[in-house]
Amino acid sequence: MSSRPVRRPRDRRETIIRKAAELFHEKGFHGVSLAEIASAVGVSAPALYRHFTGKPDLLAKVLSDTYDRLQSVADTADSAEDALRGLAEVVAERRELAVLWQREARHLPEERRGETRQQMRDLGASITLLLRRDRPELTEAGADLLTWAALSVAVSPGHHRMFCSTARLREQIAELSVTVLRHGVVLDDAPATPAPARGGGLAPASRREALVGAATKLFGSRGFHQVSLNDIGAAAGIAGPSVYKHFSSKGEILFELLNRGAASLQLGMTRAMSTARTPEEALDGLVHGYVEMCSEHTDLIAALVTEVLHLPDDQRHTIRRVQHDFVAEWVELVAKVRPELDQTDAQLTVHGALDMINDVLRISRFRARPRLAEELTGLSHLLLMGR
Repeated sequence: MSSRPVRRPRDRRETIIRKAAELFHEKGFHGVSLAEIASAVGVSAPALYRHFTGKPDLLAKVLSDTYDRLQSVADTADSAEDALRGLAEVVAERRELAVLWQREARHLPEERRGETRQQMRDLGASITLLLRRDRPELTEAGADLLTWAALSVAVSPGHHRMFCSTARLREQIAELSVTVLRHGVVLDDAPATPAPARGGGLAPASRREALVGAATKLFGSRGFHQVSLNDIGAAAGIAGPSVYKHFSSKGEILFELLNRGAASLQLGMTRAMSTARTPEEALDGLVHGYVEMCSEHTDLIAALVTEVLHLPDDQRHTIRRVQHDFVAEWVELVAKVRPELDQTDAQLTVHGALDMINDVLRISRFRARPRLAEELTGLSHLLLMGR
């Protein structure tokens, strides 16, 4: 008697995409192999090639699937607030999706990367159009800023692993992002100025410092795996072999700059706390200090957000511990300023505000806004202090 052929599940392709998204989010694009994805799905590596030509193609499909999910929500929404509530529902179910856009899209081939960037712009434009209908007093540029600030809040759960129920997560991030859309204030009464040019300034005399500075810009803009030691040396004006006199590997440089960034966070927190007389003053000082730091050190903040996962376990835990303590101080202050919030809501609020600052300041057209620091400070106060 002949055995029946085994049929492949109809949803195998979707299963592969979903598992790949989870693994890319957890370990990064370069930290995951096709064999690992295949094993997680329960198929052979060659079986993946029936659906995808390689890992970049799989990443592109993951990002395309993410876009389709989010854009369909925006397309069917009756208002910008409805769109953000729908996006919050998607993010609460699949926390990893939107972060893959922010962190992993740069690993695509240039053509696919351009397509992904355009998809992100299209999503934002759809919500901006709805927002201008809801709030006709806003200029297009002002509505654009509020849209991306709200989107950053909505996807913030992908940047942390705080546990809470899906329903609670959906409700809180929807409320936070809608608050930005509904009550956010923009300052469009001053002419736009060009975004600060990268580069310039005086080069440090120390070659070690020059290497750290060059690596910060390269890691922040291109990512750890897209940069070589030779790239860092060339950007610092130092010949390749001479780099090894100062650092044994680019991983050592990464830890050095991330450790400095973490120390800067601690220093800013200490300064704000030591001069404050009330929790409100301390929280205000933290907001101003963090906005200032992120404005002046965009690449360093980008590296702190996206590159920590490339460190060895012990070094990664060192940086994460500092970041955790930093967030915990904000949460404690928010709980004192807004006693109506419980610990979970306070934590989600802080993460939303911090990610909003991080993300908006990494978008060049917003950095050209002459009063962006004031706008971000105001939006942060709106979320953290409720006013």
